[in-house]
Amino acid sequence: MSLDFTALGKQVRQMSGSAAGSRLDTASRTQQVAARYRSAAAETERWAQAVNLSRETASWLFALPVEPLDTVRPLPTCPASYALVATDGSQIDLDRHGTVACALVNVGRVFLRYGHKPLARLNSQPYLYYTEEDLYLTDGLRRVAIEGNYLAARRDVEEGVALADLADEMLDGSLPALALQDGTLVRWALANAERFVQDYFLQRYLSYLERMRKSGVPVASYISRPRAPEVAGTMRLMFCPDVDVAAGKGARCSECSDIRAHREPSCKICEGLIDADIFAERLTEGQRGPLFASMSRINVECYGEHLIHFFLIRVGRELARVEVPRWVATDAEQLDRVHTLVYDQCVRGDGYPVALARAHEQAIVRSPERRAFQHMVEGSLYRAEVAASASMKRESKEFTRG
Repeated sequence: MSLDFTALGKQVRQMSGSAAGSRLDTASRTQQVAARYRSAAAETERWAQAVNLSRETASWLFALPVEPLDTVRPLPTCPASYALVATDGSQIDLDRHGTVACALVNVGRVFLRYGHKPLARLNSQPYLYYTEEDLYLTDGLRRVAIEGNYLAARRDVEEGVALADLADEMLDGSLPALALQDGTLVRWALANAERFVQDYFLQRYLSYLERMRKSGVPVASYISRPRAPEVAGTMRLMFCPDVDVAAGKGARCSECSDIRAHREPSCKICEGLIDADIFAERLTEGQRGPLFASMSRINVECYGEHLIHFFLIRVGRELARVEVPRWVATDAEQLDRVHTLVYDQCVRGDGYPVALARAHEQAIVRSPERRAFQHMVEGSLYRAEVAASASMKRESKEFTRG
């Protein structure tokens, strides 16, 4: 056994004690921040202006309130019949120690119809990348490998395109419909990428969202147990002494930069809090909170008409985050449809959208399948008389030495 549980046990006990103390501190600060949020509910416009004034001068994330801060929407009536498409993906990344340079993305596709003439169709679509154009991006001077986060970005694109194709194929407009994805619609992994890399992925991704907009089918994504601190970032402005909307001044972190003051910044009370902490006591089962626009730079600068908005919804013991593009957020009927159908999917899936659970099952590539894929590649190379071998590092891991 390579893991020393005796040595590890002491560290685990220390971690547990630290977590207990941290939880008490977080609960106390959450109560104070939530109280400040409630007191600011009548000043939504003021704090929206504060966000716009601070976006370029503060160093943290914000959420722009689109609805009054005290908004609590009850669950709309769910239609007796509706249709839904969903996708999810998994990947096998480029392996430098493998027999050949290639990567795999597998996209699970699900169509579900409820009510009159119920129907379910589930399948998956694999995408193998192995050419120079598949594995690298270039602007003529720079060459960037599509691996890691960039392969995940490609998977996101393939999931979106597959979702649009599935909607075109299966949704005929006769029933209320929804297109659903897992995870965020904001391509955070591209935020710090070079511009030509951003353009390559975002052009296709935004084209998928545009296809969905033209089809009239609302698209949404679902994030279970979200850790985003964007509303919490807006709350920091409410504790910041620099913010003066009437004078056109946003947060400039002047208090924080005054080293001689030896004081904790006023906004430190929000440190480590997440959006779900703020809304935990406000929302009951099925209710959603106010709509916000994510003010992340890539969202604001690149998404245009598809600017991603979000709300939190109570599903059992957790608050989930639901994201939608602006053209859904500004359409009351589509927004209500997203609200009620996402919740109905969670009820059917015991707390998580059943369509996404089925899409994940179709997409995931398990260990036996990974080994079968590896053997398939090696066998095909052998039959094609292509000399190929794994690195010594891989061979040393696969075979136990005596």
